[in-house]
Amino acid sequence: MAKWLPVLLAALIALVSLPVSAAEPSGGVDKGGTDKDGAEPVYAHAAVAADHPLASEVGVEILKQGGNVVDAAVATSFALSVLRPASCGLGGGGFMVIWNAKEQHAVAVDYRERAPQRSRRNMYADPNDPTKPAGDLSRKGHLAVAVPGTVAGLCYIQKQYGTMELQAVMQPAIRLAREGVLLGAHARKVQQGVLKSFAEKSEYAKRYKTLRRAYLNDGKPWREGDRFRSPQLAVLEEIAKKGKDGFYRGPVAEAILAEMQRGGGLITAADLAQTKPVVRRPVQGRFGDLDVIAMPPPSSGGTTLIETLNLLSAWEKANPDQTLDKLGHNSPRYLHLLSEAMKHAFADRAEFLGDGDFSTVPVARLIDPRYAAKLAARIDMRKTKPLQAYGRYLGVNDAGTSHYSIIDAEGNAVACTETINTTFGSFVVEPRYGIVMNNEMDDLAAVPGQPNVFGLMQSEANAVAPGCKPLSSMSPTIVLRDGKASLALGASGGPRIISSTLQVLLNVSRFNMSPTFAVRQPRIHHQWVPNSVFVEEPLYQQVQRALVERGHDVSKRNGLAVSQLVSRTAKGLRAMSDPRKHGRAAGY
Repeated sequence: MAKWLPVLLAALIALVSLPVSAAEPSGGVDKGGTDKDGAEPVYAHAAVAADHPLASEVGVEILKQGGNVVDAAVATSFALSVLRPASCGLGGGGFMVIWNAKEQHAVAVDYRERAPQRSRRNMYADPNDPTKPAGDLSRKGHLAVAVPGTVAGLCYIQKQYGTMELQAVMQPAIRLAREGVLLGAHARKVQQGVLKSFAEKSEYAKRYKTLRRAYLNDGKPWREGDRFRSPQLAVLEEIAKKGKDGFYRGPVAEAILAEMQRGGGLITAADLAQTKPVVRRPVQGRFGDLDVIAMPPPSSGGTTLIETLNLLSAWEKANPDQTLDKLGHNSPRYLHLLSEAMKHAFADRAEFLGDGDFSTVPVARLIDPRYAAKLAARIDMRKTKPLQAYGRYLGVNDAGTSHYSIIDAEGNAVACTETINTTFGSFVVEPRYGIVMNNEMDDLAAVPGQPNVFGLMQSEANAVAPGCKPLSSMSPTIVLRDGKASLALGASGGPRIISSTLQVLLNVSRFNMSPTFAVRQPRIHHQWVPNSVFVEEPLYQQVQRALVERGHDVSKRNGLAVSQLVSRTAKGLRAMSDPRKHGRAAGY
């Protein structure tokens, strides 16, 4: 792929995050992108929306130095390893979708973690009852750790699609690690939650002492104004000098292997040395006049998102008097239709989706509009149906994920989601370099037919196998209009990533909202199993009774997923980082 022309020039404007409020108007922009109240910043050259304000600013810093959107993405990712160590980083993996407007070409880069070669299908099953898991082995501790892919992915992406040297794009992350960063409200809240887990399980203090020391202030609550200096400085400098080999070979690899051996983990030197990303063809769909480009398996996000959009399109075509806009944004009828569409798509996710390199995944059939039309015909607007009506396979709170979006004025874009699975992953931290290790093995079917930590059902298509990549809900998505990126979006939050990305996309495309309003609106989530619709406050109070009357079990949630959105219109670029995680977008 040809190198892209750099984006230039000045003047950073911070986008102020506002609290979520159902009282906000359901619109805010016209077709041309003019914000009606004029409150939303418009950027002429590029915009970055990450879930930490400094990460957004890092992306803009690289763009202003002459980098392209990929250079900015790689710099943002390494910065997030320092800024959001509970969510993502060097010990995890991710998916990146890239759109090159000049070449009219999309690429999906898969650097998801892999199961170690010593993994075995029943390694997490209770030997006395193979239908049940043996404790939390797939969720906490060394056996939960899959082979990290982030560093291999970012180094490949930078070399293949960037314009700057790796060492240059890593300098902001190195600077942040060296100088330290002020701890915001989100980081302090995360620490409180993890320390609560330590208080509930006394053995954690010894088992995960490095996590406690390096990232939890040795058990002392962080206070406003405290500064955190990341222990990852040395490993970041190694990667900047040596690239991929600075992580997967040499002293860093030796330190990871020593920690795996100490705790009974499965990762070997060969696992690390053989790690490389996979370039895949994105899944693509059409929604109105928009082209949707998303991540293929082992992500379930793109397939499930497009299947749901197809269902909604088919419903509108068959019921022109009940289109989404006529039903009304976040009305009970709209939310019922949305829930029914998601139930069908998540039922198919449970039955069919997995690592396409290890099993046959019928993506083409699942995203076929003709298939969606058959499912849409089964929707009853008066009531919901039993679980069996949504799929043949009856098969369940994530913070360990981060998403960022970037678009420039030429219509090039990156949407990227990265993860260590749950908050601080496996709780295993390599002590010399401070690498937080993922617990992605739980995203495989530890026991096929039993729910994982998110309550998601997993089929044989996602069973544990050496080298297999766990099925993911990460949904980095780019939406095109007339061959240029119109939206770059995605979210963090386990399976709620898919429903959040869907609703933000609908808020912009069907309800004409600006990014600020689109991201701030309260959302719902239904993943088929459990058979319950989750509704954020204050929307819950408004719609709970009407949804119950339609047969739904309705559960209140303070917050669901966290979304980041960048939008390009004829008037300029706008961006929003979700206030649910205290993010802030940036641009120039």
